[in-house]
Amino acid sequence: MIILGVFYNREFRTGGHTRYIELMEGLARRGHHVHVLLNSFLQYNPLFFEPLRRPVVYRRNGFPPASWIFAAAAEKEVAGLLHRIGSSDAVVVFGETHLAAGKVLARALKTILVYAHRSNGVRAALAFSAEARRMPVRRLSLLPRMAKAMLDERRIARLADLVVFQSAYDLEDFRSRVAIPRERVVIVPGDITGPRFRAECAEVNSSTAVKRIAFMGTLGQRKGVDYLVEAARILRSRGHGDLRFEICGPGERLKELGALLSRQGLSEMVSLRGKVADPFPVLKDTDLLVVPSLFDSYPNSVLEALHVGTPVIGSRVGGIPDQLRYDDLLFPPMDAQAIADRIERCVCEPAFYQSLRQLCSERRASFVFDWPEAWERAIGTRVAELKKAKDDQARRS
Repeated sequence: MIILGVFYNREFRTGGHTRYIELMEGLARRGHHVHVLLNSFLQYNPLFFEPLRRPVVYRRNGFPPASWIFAAAAEKEVAGLLHRIGSSDAVVVFGETHLAAGKVLARALKTILVYAHRSNGVRAALAFSAEARRMPVRRLSLLPRMAKAMLDERRIARLADLVVFQSAYDLEDFRSRVAIPRERVVIVPGDITGPRFRAECAEVNSSTAVKRIAFMGTLGQRKGVDYLVEAARILRSRGHGDLRFEICGPGERLKELGALLSRQGLSEMVSLRGKVADPFPVLKDTDLLVVPSLFDSYPNSVLEALHVGTPVIGSRVGGIPDQLRYDDLLFPPMDAQAIADRIERCVCEPAFYQSLRQLCSERRASFVFDWPEAWERAIGTRVAELKKAKDDQARRS
C-alpha cells in the first residue's frame, strides 16, 4: 500500500506522538510505501519511511489553533504530493490536532482518511468536572472544553473513513454519543513488540519488596500526579517515610510540584526527575509503577512496565481496565487514600506483592503481537470494503 502520514508537531510531547512515528516506521518496515509530512523543527531522522519536511510554526494552546495551522500547511503540500506520489491508499493521522490536515490530504488524493482515536476528550472533561465538584466556577469553565470535545467527536465521525480505537471502552463510549457504522470502527490495542521495547529490557525487573515507587507521564491534571503525592504524604504519616517516590515526566508544573513537596516536607521522600528519555532503566529499578490518572485512554507507561516486568497498578478509568483487567491491579480514580492503602499492602504483605507480579506477567502476554501488522490488516480491510462498494455501485449504474 501507499500510505501518507502527517506529523507537524515540533517535538514528541506525548506517548501518542511517539507511537504514531513508530507506526509509520513499522508500516514502512513491512514493505509499504510510507511518506510522512514532518515539521522541519522536529529532531527525528526516519529509518524506513520517507520524510517530506516543511517548517511549521505554531504556538501550543495559542491562536490560531495548531489544527488550523497544520491544515494550512498540508494544503500547501497538495500540488507537490500529486506530482510526487500521485495517489495513496490511505492517509493516516493520530489525534484531532491533525484531523483537518488529514482530511485536506485525503480529499486531494481521493483516498480514505484513517483516524486514530488517542484520547477521550469528553470523559476527560467529565473527570475534571467531577474533581471540581466543590468549585462551581471551575466547573463552569470546563463547559467550553466539553463542548469542543463533543464537537470533535462529531467531526471525527463525519470526516474519517475508519476510526481506530485502542480499547473497547473508548469505542463503545464514542458510539454512545455519535452515530457511526460498525464497519467504520475497529480496535487495535497497543503492543510491546516494537523496536522501542528492546529485547534486553524484557522482564528484567526482579523486585521482591516495595521500596521504590514511580510515576511516568505528563505532569498535567489528567495524569493525576497530585493524588500520588498525597498518597506519599499519607504513607509517611503511617510510618512509611523510608519509601522513595520518583516522578518522571515533562510539564510546566515542575516548579509548582517542587514547591508543594517542599511545603509538605516531602522533598526527601519524593523526587522530581523531569522528562526521562528512556523509561526502561528507571522501570528496571522500580518496585511498583502507579498510574493515578483521572482519565486515560491507553497509557504507554502501563505497557512499558509490563514489558520490563515491573508490577503496575492504575486507576479504574478509560482503557486502563482493558490493559490491567484484574481488580487487585486497579483502584478508584481521584482517591489518594486508596492508592496509599494499595501501596501499604504491597509493602506489608510480600505475598500480595508477589501476586501482583504474577497478574502483571499474565497481562503481559496479551500485548505480544505485531502491532503494525494489525494496523495493516485494519486499513487493508477498510480499503477493500470501500473498493467493493464503489465497484458494486458502478455495476448498478
